[in-house]
Amino acid sequence: MRKYTLLVVLAVAFVVALTPGVAMANFSVHGGYTMDTDACAGCHRAHTAASSITWLKTDLTTGSALLNSTASEIYEFCYTCHDAVSLGADTNVETGIYEGTDYGTQFADLNGGGFDSGIFTAQHMYTGSSWFAYGGGITPDLLGNLSDNSAPQIVMSCSSCHDVHGSSNYRLLKDVVAGRTVGGYNSAAPYTEQDPQPLPWVISAEPGYPTMGWLLHEPGASQVSTYTPDYTTPMYAKAPGNDPEKGMGGWCAACHVNYMQFTGAVYTTGVDPFDDWGSHVASETLGYDSLDGWGAAVRHRHPVNVPLTNYLGARSLIITTNPLPLAHDDTADAATQDDTDWIDCLTCHVAHGSSAVMTGYADVADSTDPQPDSGTGGIPPTGDNALLRLNNRGVCENCHNK
Repeated sequence: MRKYTLLVVLAVAFVVALTPGVAMANFSVHGGYTMDTDACAGCHRAHTAASSITWLKTDLTTGSALLNSTASEIYEFCYTCHDAVSLGADTNVETGIYEGTDYGTQFADLNGGGFDSGIFTAQHMYTGSSWFAYGGGITPDLLGNLSDNSAPQIVMSCSSCHDVHGSSNYRLLKDVVAGRTVGGYNSAAPYTEQDPQPLPWVISAEPGYPTMGWLLHEPGASQVSTYTPDYTTPMYAKAPGNDPEKGMGGWCAACHVNYMQFTGAVYTTGVDPFDDWGSHVASETLGYDSLDGWGAAVRHRHPVNVPLTNYLGARSLIITTNPLPLAHDDTADAATQDDTDWIDCLTCHVAHGSSAVMTGYADVADSTDPQPDSGTGGIPPTGDNALLRLNNRGVCENCHNK
């Protein structure tokens, strides 16, 4: 159910509302185009576009996105449908609420959270500027020191992570992020005569989800008519082929490249872990400054894309009350937690924005001398909650039962 106040561009929302088909990822205006499609007109005007938004070409020059809008930033254009007040999508990512009834619980929180700064204390989007990604691959600064804030800057907006035209991955997650391949298509091994074989890195355990990935040039509804997304109940899946270097962890590592590396291993200029993951061995002792007060130190990391069975102790880590979402084998397994499920990025974090509160030892000014509630919201990323699902470090207690 949508509210009826139109913002930004009345024409765009009106056209999208009239577009036939099921309005969800890889359907309707987001993918599955045919030769006689009318979906292009929902967002673009070939000769009269007013928006100043551009796109980056393969030769690194920019061109007009030809958007039917006066928006100057891509999030403004996406909010034509996905904000809190406009006619359009039921997935209100501005305030993190699902407003429909067919694909989740009405008015429940979206799986990915939301972006509204008045509600969420951290947002995975920065409008009008750019960020460095924590663990994002470090380069020497002017003094030759390795530092997280010397990593390449990333302009964070909706299109940094999502391909609005469709991708092989879950929820339109891009096949190439920050110049690194994290999904795609293999034309040498066609799935059908017309469509290349999808090679997704991220899939879902939702009922009917095509775990082989999404085909190009074929409407989603005709590819899998039984697919039922759930925007309010997490149903994450392991990586295709149970490849621990892929999945959600591998996808996020396109920007946060060091977070999938061995302890002590560091991605530096000229050594890309996506070229050869095995080149980073556990004996490496490279340190870097993550701006936490400890300087250039060797960094240790929580395992990602690993089953719970690896860490069974006096008590099982399988939680039955207030469980964190895990990555499952398939649809049948998605409703339960077992020792073969994976811990991945989305077990502890949400993708868009979190309202978790950081207090006590989670809110300190100096991590080398932690005094409760002495800081401004948390150890780096300073001033926010690291997009955690639970207050403070409740995600740790949820599994470790201390």
